[in-house]
Amino acid sequence: MKPFFNIVLPLLMLIISHSALATASYNDIRVLIDVSGSMKKTDPLNLRIPALKMLNGLIPDGSYAGVWNFGRDVNMTVKWGEVNKAWRRQADIGVTEIHSNGLHTNIESALARATLDWIEADAKANRSVILLTDGQVDISTDTQVNKASRKMILSESIQALKRSGAKVHAIALSKDTDETLLKQLALETGGSFETAESAKELQKIFLKLFERATDPDMIELEGDKFTVDKSIKELTLLIFRPKGSMPTHLYPPDSTPISFQQKGKSIWRSEEGYDLITIKKPTVGIWKIDAHSDPDNKLMVVTDLKLKLNGVPAYISPSEPITIVAELHNKGKKISKNSFLRFVTFDLRHMDQKDSENQLSLIHSEVPKNKGQYVHQFDGSLAEGKHSFIVTIDSQTFNRGKRIDFEVQWPVKVNIRTIADPGTYRLTIEAREEYLMANTLQPDIQMKAPNGDQFALELNNNLGIWQAQFNANQAGLFQAHIKVSAQTINGEKQTYDLGRFSMVGVYKPVEIKIKSSKLSKVKNLKPVEADVNQLNKTVDKINWAQVMIIVGVSNLILILIIGGIFIVLRRRSKNESLSLDDELTDIVKSKEGEPFNV
Repeated sequence: MKPFFNIVLPLLMLIISHSALATASYNDIRVLIDVSGSMKKTDPLNLRIPALKMLNGLIPDGSYAGVWNFGRDVNMTVKWGEVNKAWRRQADIGVTEIHSNGLHTNIESALARATLDWIEADAKANRSVILLTDGQVDISTDTQVNKASRKMILSESIQALKRSGAKVHAIALSKDTDETLLKQLALETGGSFETAESAKELQKIFLKLFERATDPDMIELEGDKFTVDKSIKELTLLIFRPKGSMPTHLYPPDSTPISFQQKGKSIWRSEEGYDLITIKKPTVGIWKIDAHSDPDNKLMVVTDLKLKLNGVPAYISPSEPITIVAELHNKGKKISKNSFLRFVTFDLRHMDQKDSENQLSLIHSEVPKNKGQYVHQFDGSLAEGKHSFIVTIDSQTFNRGKRIDFEVQWPVKVNIRTIADPGTYRLTIEAREEYLMANTLQPDIQMKAPNGDQFALELNNNLGIWQAQFNANQAGLFQAHIKVSAQTINGEKQTYDLGRFSMVGVYKPVEIKIKSSKLSKVKNLKPVEADVNQLNKTVDKINWAQVMIIVGVSNLILILIIGGIFIVLRRRSKNESLSLDDELTDIVKSKEGEPFNV
């Protein structure tokens, strides 16, 4: 059986590709906001309000949207309806009712109530749910009731969302959030998942999920300038502005400045953290921005001239091939005439998890029926982590740009870390429960030593986490070839080849024990390393009191022997006479060259 990712994800990519290149008639966005009491800690400044106001300003006219808050109960905060001036006014008032006084976290009811009218898929509607929570499923003090509700979400709620064609874009606002639940909602529906380290990140995360949900048309910002072409009917500029930063000013080609104090025909939203400026029928030409520079600043446009991309899933495996397809559309139709396209440059860049940028090529398809498509087949193996593809098109009179953010990961977590002793590693393998049934995971690890020896590494299962301690006792690289098999959350048995993981080995001499009685009999003995650990153990067993007594007695005996010898020699010297004349005679002889006798 082929790996799960090699079967399901290409189909998913194909489905998303068709939906992305096709144009739905309108966006339908349902926003669900957690107002449970724990939000007093995770969002003490209630930054959900300015983030929602930003979202209200970003949603295009003609879309449909509504906001619900949920704790134990579910309440409609902003009435669902068509987005226009009147809806935005009501939305700005409604979102101020966001609070942190709820007693529970009823995610099941929130999903059910907000999507009550979504019975079957609608080809004309691009349906999305944006879900923000900081907790677990919590509807009762009875844990079994909570478990039953969670199980209902992962079965019936997900199936209902899939039948309606809705995508769930979820945000976790706490380390205590049930990330597995939220991520499975995103994966199963083709949506996305983000974790906010703090409420301060909500604005940029809402922007990212908005882009995923609506796929807006954008103009590439070139430093402090951008070009407005005659096909643009409306532009919306989002400037992230930290506290104390300079105010935003716009300078259109006619040189009449636009600011918060001099709005002119612009619609201006200035909240804590950002400026959101909308201008209808902007002047054609080169505009200049004088504002705080932020890589997440965006310029969105309403235009007939659109850059269309096929979709890339929010999560893919490292070995999964990716195909990028770009097309230029005018009034809903693909442009395929070479007389026009030859003046347009298609550009593709890849940003990896380390923010390293690689320039890639988009090649005009040679297939007649795909004329007008620019394609790049990315066959390289991507490292686990966050990645982005940025596609831009440029001509002398216009430009467009879009960014695709996604995360690369295996359905299992592999962790290899060193422990106290150099060359000793602890290896753990754990299933990601949003992909796999944890109790079905079976790892297979084949080790290869620097000298070429191969052997299987045995692991122990501890509450669903497989682990082993490994001593890399040779200098060089050890390679662990890891394969796992498991059942997916849908009950399909799959095998995944995760590839090879390297560990640096450290030479450790083999312990050798030699009996002292045999040491003298060994001839031509080769030098050996001492067994330091055994020597330390032997030293620890010595009775130092006995040693001191023995040394003391030995020294006393030695002193007595030396003293006896000294006495004997002294008595003998008295018996032997040595005259002064004899001594002087010897000295004279020594001076005359004869040996001096003592």
